[in-house]
Amino acid sequence: MYTLKVLTISSMKMFVRNKQAIFFTLFTPLIIMGIFGLIGFDRIPKTRIGLALDAPPTSGTSQFVEEIKKISVFEVSVNAEWQERKALENDERSVVFIIPHDLLPQAGILPQAKTVKALLNTGEQQQAQTAVSVINQVLNQTMLRLTGTPQLLNLQVEELNVRNLKYIDFLVPGIVALAVMQMSVFSVGFIFTDYKEKGILKRLLATPMEPIHFVTANVITRLLVSVVQTAFLIAVGVLIFKAHVIGSYWLLLLITIIGAVMFLGLGFTISGIASTVESVPAIANLIVFPMLFLGGTFFPLETMPNWLQTFARYLPLTYFSESLRMVMTKGAEIGDIRTNLIWMIGWAVALVFLANLTFSFEGKRQG
Repeated sequence: MYTLKVLTISSMKMFVRNKQAIFFTLFTPLIIMGIFGLIGFDRIPKTRIGLALDAPPTSGTSQFVEEIKKISVFEVSVNAEWQERKALENDERSVVFIIPHDLLPQAGILPQAKTVKALLNTGEQQQAQTAVSVINQVLNQTMLRLTGTPQLLNLQVEELNVRNLKYIDFLVPGIVALAVMQMSVFSVGFIFTDYKEKGILKRLLATPMEPIHFVTANVITRLLVSVVQTAFLIAVGVLIFKAHVIGSYWLLLLITIIGAVMFLGLGFTISGIASTVESVPAIANLIVFPMLFLGGTFFPLETMPNWLQTFARYLPLTYFSESLRMVMTKGAEIGDIRTNLIWMIGWAVALVFLANLTFSFEGKRQG
């Protein structure tokens, strides 16, 4: 019994001293709970609708538009017809309503029969049909309030197969960005910390080889792996899951290389901070793990609260996954993702600079 007691106490001490075990036991579940609790999946996602008006509306029509804007489940845009049609083609609307400027007259004036055309995005047909039903009800109520007569409305519904994008089209670019991040951070973090801990890097200093050549060779290797990794995942997504790639493959290559450099800088920073291999997962996951859910990998940022969206939009993985997604699903060109690329390059420069400050070929002295 005494032996069991001593061994149990010793085992508990060993567990408590293991930083990796403490992290995955306590902090990982806490991070998951915090992230998903803040995102709030119970909130009803907003339906993106467009109202196309090519002339100044009458007071009655203006009142109808304002009523639509007040509906909390709608994200309403009011523009000219050509602008709304373009937004629909870019898969930025679930439905667009082409509304006559004199759809509703002023109060007390007898209304005339009008036609409203609803352009439905077949990729978001359920949201579009729901929006049509709600708009119809609001229009009827507004008509009765203004004129006291039932609505005189012809609703023409036209389905447009915009790009027929599915969830897999959203997911594949996020998975590619996630895979490149994981490979870049953890391969560098584990391997170079192991080399440093075993004194391998220190012994390399005694050879004729320049240290920069050793690091550069490893960076080039991982850049090539990132390219192969990206090509493989996109090929699987396209051939097996029928995902779409509308934009340039060369632009995807450029984005991948910048993203890989960005996260290789983070990997070298972590390997510089970590004193042992066991501490790498705790440090890396503390930084990487929140980005898995907040970096636009598995679901759109729009599902998050506004304040969390603001934070998430500045994460390096967000710029990486968003750039890949815009090229793959919207055919974006380099000018369209210029802002994202500038932020990615900025993150890359900052993380490489931080890596130069923290990384060393010699292990930290134990005090």
